[in-house]
Amino acid sequence: MSDALADESGQALVLGSVCIVTLLVFAGLAIDVGRIRYEKRQMQAAVDAAALAGAIEMSTCGSTADCSAMTTAAKSALAENGFTVTTPLTQCASNSSSGLTLWVNNGPCYLGSTSADPEYGSTKYVEAVLTGPVSTIFAGAAGFKTMKITVRAEAAGAPSTYCVIVSANSASTTQGITLQGGSNGGISAPTCGIYDDDSSSSNAVTDNSGTVTSKKFMVVGTGIQNSGATITPSPTTSQSALADPLTYLTAPSAGSCTGQSSTPANGATLTPATFCSGITLNSNVSVTMGAGTYYIENGINVDNGATLNGTAGVTVYIATGQANFNSGSTVELVAPTTGSLAGIALWQGASDTNEINLDSGATSEIDGALYAPTAELTLNSATNAAACTLVDVGSVMLDSGATFSVGSNCTAFSSSQAFKSGSAAMVE
Repeated sequence: MSDALADESGQALVLGSVCIVTLLVFAGLAIDVGRIRYEKRQMQAAVDAAALAGAIEMSTCGSTADCSAMTTAAKSALAENGFTVTTPLTQCASNSSSGLTLWVNNGPCYLGSTSADPEYGSTKYVEAVLTGPVSTIFAGAAGFKTMKITVRAEAAGAPSTYCVIVSANSASTTQGITLQGGSNGGISAPTCGIYDDDSSSSNAVTDNSGTVTSKKFMVVGTGIQNSGATITPSPTTSQSALADPLTYLTAPSAGSCTGQSSTPANGATLTPATFCSGITLNSNVSVTMGAGTYYIENGINVDNGATLNGTAGVTVYIATGQANFNSGSTVELVAPTTGSLAGIALWQGASDTNEINLDSGATSEIDGALYAPTAELTLNSATNAAACTLVDVGSVMLDSGATFSVGSNCTAFSSSQAFKSGSAAMVE
């Protein structure tokens, strides 16, 4: 009887069976954990792509948060990475579905506060959040048939690398960029690039004299006529056409003609309005522009020694006529930092091919975009000094002695689509 009680062979069998089952359970859980981690990596890659795609469309959306172009792009990027949703939600809207769900939030809202997310609520950023169930294999036996996974990403529109852009559809008489600045003249853009999009002309760049310094100088086509200018670095030819970064703009509409004088007196302060007879500043007159949009017909003329001060956040829109800043004049224009015209300082309508002329000795401080898609910017011994200038014109003529400096410190206009490159960068 005692020998029978002392026999432990059956216990060893039971213990071995328990150990085998336990090992199988842990092996199954390890397989499930590995599968879940794999699915999470796949979902993270997809949501990263969705955030980037949404941020790229910020230039299309303008000031409209979560526009359809943004949500459609994010949805498409998700699908290209193997995850399909029917309709993305926006701005952390409530969700009753237990299936795969995508939120596209512009600005970010998922983490709930600026302490948790420094970009919380900022429309400069696009947040994508993806949540959905992942089926388990072995954990299902313990009642855990699915595991919910949530991943998120944030992206922002990347700043443009170009600050001087010459349009390919120029209607101006001189094509491309013509440099004849002499020994003391040139273009200084050391922190940004120049893009000459004039592909059809044999003289896309005619560099007779002067000095050009930029981060890069790109030319569509091969039309370089070099006669003595110093260009650093040398232009890179045969480039693809560059999309005009300002085509998203909608031109302001003319209102009733203002009763303000078209030849304001010294010390006058103008208010935003439609100037049907243009604006003329006579010699040595100093005039201030209040913040807002100025719609100008029949051009603007700033005479010798006169000063036009528009530093409060202005957009000057020239519908017809010429912008002429004469010898010895001073023009200071600082674009607004918010609204649909954020970043736009001086804009000449596409149907107006009159040149914008900065004459001998004129000093300009154009902080923001100078946009004249079919007109020539002519610089005659003029200078420009501003923290941020984007020149987007039909052609550029740099005359003798002109020194045009282009700054790219554009953080003040970070909400403006004018200074986005049409690309995006991950933030989180």
